[in-house]
Amino acid sequence: MTQHLPTETPPTATMVPMEETARRIYLMNDLPPEVVAVAFAKTSRSPEPFDQIAAELTESASAQFHEKWVVGYGHASVAEHAILSLAVENISILAAKAIEDNRLASYTEKSTRYQIYDPKRVYRPTDIMAHPGLRDSYEKLITRLLETYIAWSERALEYLKYRHPLESGKSERLWESRLRAQACDSIRYLLPTATLTNLGWTVNARALAHAIRKLGGSPLPELREIAGELNAAARTRVPTLLKYCDPDLARSESGEAVRTLLASRLKSPSRIEEEAGPEVAILRHDADAVLRLVCGLAYPQQGGDWDALEDEVRSWPGDEHLRVIQTSVANLGPFDPLPRAFEHVNLLVEITVDYGAWRDIQRHRIGTQTAQELTPDLGYTIPPLVEELGLRGEFINLLAESAAVHDRIRPEFPHEAVYPLMLAFRKRSLFGWNLREVFHFVRLRGTSKGHAAYRRVAIELWRQTCRCYPWAAELLHPLGEDFRA
Repeated sequence: MTQHLPTETPPTATMVPMEETARRIYLMNDLPPEVVAVAFAKTSRSPEPFDQIAAELTESASAQFHEKWVVGYGHASVAEHAILSLAVENISILAAKAIEDNRLASYTEKSTRYQIYDPKRVYRPTDIMAHPGLRDSYEKLITRLLETYIAWSERALEYLKYRHPLESGKSERLWESRLRAQACDSIRYLLPTATLTNLGWTVNARALAHAIRKLGGSPLPELREIAGELNAAARTRVPTLLKYCDPDLARSESGEAVRTLLASRLKSPSRIEEEAGPEVAILRHDADAVLRLVCGLAYPQQGGDWDALEDEVRSWPGDEHLRVIQTSVANLGPFDPLPRAFEHVNLLVEITVDYGAWRDIQRHRIGTQTAQELTPDLGYTIPPLVEELGLRGEFINLLAESAAVHDRIRPEFPHEAVYPLMLAFRKRSLFGWNLREVFHFVRLRGTSKGHAAYRRVAIELWRQTCRCYPWAAELLHPLGEDFRA
């Protein structure tokens, strides 16, 4: 029997006026974050436009919604629509790194490259200040480090001006700015982690609640205080979404329990009391990277399951595999990311680098980071400019004094002992990165405009990546086509 299609719209259908189906893209301006979160959440149940939903909401009604669904039923994803931009000022460099350990947020920190830090702006831990013997050692070191930092900054700038005089016709302002950045890049190694900095932080309410709980459970008093102040400031905008931000004590207690359990089983290595540069080691990598990658690229182009696809791709000759990879990157511009399929290839990387450079590397949060505590045990980096200025001996003396104050504080206050350590001391971290993120990191940090320390890390990381995957050297060029591993 032939089935005839209806020639008229069924009575149950509603004809939507054309103007109501026109595309609309707009900002939800001037609304409290909790109201925005409810407006977005209600779209799953309401056919009305977002702005109409929002117009019918009050802060009180929004709070009731969050009280029921977010707090009561645990629908925490709704809180991700409430966005806050927080100004966090006068926190230690150490605390800034603890905040930035939270992945799902955006940060902009006061630069040690483009600004001279105020020597008066230093964090003074309450416990150390209340201890007469430790207070004097701490204050003496901090004062000496920052006075030296100011003096050497000007000395380095004058030296660089002498070595690189202004060329005729060039901008004096840009010339001085470039040389000041070079000076700051080197002299920042004198700064202790107690130096105060500022941080701009844009984050959703769900991630902020996690960060507050994490900071609140820290053994460091500064971080616990910051957690309380963050909660107080943010709750003026999202009072319901931050209703329960109890300190996450389980995290720190579990860490301490593991530390105690392993204390007698793991030997601490001897302290390295000498200069050492960045070290990079790829500890593990996927041996079947090409197969994974080709399957990842082919997967959305066909309808079979992974196992069937893998069996098929495995039978192809090697040059066919490389042809697929090459085709996938052939049209990429200099700022385009690699296809997402490259995330199926994983590497485990260990990086040991001075704390100043580590601060920049830590910003690459797409992946898994596991960092060791900063100590004076892994040696230190001496910037070449310090050598050129003839200040190596004095720099080493300052490092020794910084380590000595750390050692003096540690038995009494093991967590606060990090504050007097200079940024020149090295830190070791483990990074679980995929190949797409490695490519991004190398391309961003390997440029000639980058800091020398993390640039060396990026270049060495790519060299080792190409040793693991020789095909990458031929097909991928984060450092330019002229670079040869």
